[in-house]
Order: sequence, then structure tokens, then C-alpha cells
Amino acid sequence: MVSVLPSSTSLTGRLVREREHFDAHYTEEAAAGVARLSDFDRVRYDQPPADTLYPREFYYHLLGPLAGKRVLEIACGNGIDTTLMAAYGARVHAYDISDASIQLTRRRLALHNLDAQLECTGSLDDAFAGESFDLVIGYAALHHLDLASLGQRIAARLRPGGYAVFAEPVVNSPGLAALRRLVPIALDEMTDDERPLRDADLQQLAQPLGGVTRRRWFHLTSRLWRLWPDCWPMTVALHAVDAALLRCPLLRRFATVEVVRMG
Repeated sequence: MVSVLPSSTSLTGRLVREREHFDAHYTEEAAAGVARLSDFDRVRYDQPPADTLYPREFYYHLLGPLAGKRVLEIACGNGIDTTLMAAYGARVHAYDISDASIQLTRRRLALHNLDAQLECTGSLDDAFAGESFDLVIGYAALHHLDLASLGQRIAARLRPGGYAVFAEPVVNSPGLAALRRLVPIALDEMTDDERPLRDADLQQLAQPLGGVTRRRWFHLTSRLWRLWPDCWPMTVALHAVDAALLRCPLLRRFATVEVVRMG
């Protein structure tokens, strides 16, 4: 079963809390300054190979060539992906529930002399209403949303031949989920309302889109790179270990990130 929110009242409360959290988060990030994208990042995410070690690179691999494509980005966050896709020639339409996110994304685009269509809303249905897209995408976006009927609503926004790509935190092992609840230190920032998804959630979500057509799992040992963020050799080594381990299907239930194409 896909996890759903129990009522419109609880959904409204959740949206308010999410908006407040991310307004504070992106206001703080903007105050620290907006840096230009590096040449390394521009090259790194421009059609990376299928066997990449890294989830965000695989995400961009699944997006495919972006030049000329109309893209709807759910939850644009700090605008880095919005900016990258615009730099690659996509016609990006991005939205977020946080006005601070939209303002930060607008600043980042202006810094690079790029353009995208932006809206502040928490509703997929309201975002750029009446328009359709070649791609509907989101990086760590779905687990913030009410998943009831979301697959049908995404399908309704896609043009013929269009597809969706998402990268999501996942917990497929009950034992791992219990262990994470016991560990007092979180490696990733999370709001009180968000919950990692399961493979089954993503599979059910994908049914109206034609099912999951590509997927890979990431992050076993490599989640620890955040403890040594400036040690690049350690980061590469941990991701390489994970890539080897996750060739075994039995170990994929312990992965904590899944990247999927639907349709």
C-alpha cells in the first residue's frame, strides 16, 4: 500500500509545517550567499554514464538529453537542479511550497543569466495549470507529498511519450528502519512529517505511468561520507564499495536512496 495522509485537515497542517521549515532553511542558505555553479558540476551532470557511482549523476542519466524539453520540477529547493537543467537547454517550470526557495532559485538563475518559470505552490495540480511536459521530475520530493492518486495526476501532466524521474530516500528493511529510529544523530536533515518511502510505494505510484522502467539503489556505507565531507578519496571509495555490494539483489533492501524512471 502507498502511504497516504489521513485527512485534508492533517494535510493542511503538514503543508504549513513544511512551508515554515523550508522558508527558514532557504532564508538561512540565501543569507550565506549564492555561489556560481562550478565548471566541474556543469560537466559532471551533463548526460553522465549509466554505471556512475552516484545517485544524482544517475538521476541526470535517466533525464537524458535535456535541450528543448519541457520539464516540470517538483520542489525545486535551492535551485541548483533548476539552474543546471536550464544551462543544458531545458525549458524548466519549477515550483516549491517555500517562497524562500523560489526567491533563492530566482537569484541563482539570474547569477548565471538563465531563465526558468517559477511558481510558489504546494500543489502539483495548481502548478502551471493546464500545461503539459516531456518530463515530470523531483529529487527527494515525493516523500513530502500526499501520494494518494499522485501517479494519475503526474500522468495527466505528461505529453505523449513523456516520463517521470525521481530520486527518493527509501527504507525497505524493517530492521534498518528500527535502527534509524534508535540512532540519535541523523546524517540527513529531515522535517518531522517526512518519511522515507519503500520500493512498493514507488511501484504503485508508477502504475498509471506505465510502471517503473529503470531503477538503481544507492547508499549503504556511502552515507558516512557526510562525516568526512572534505575527504574526496573516502567518498569515492565508499560509493565504489556500495556499487559492488548492490549488485547483489539481497542487499538492495538496505539501500537508502532509490532513483527511478517511470514510463
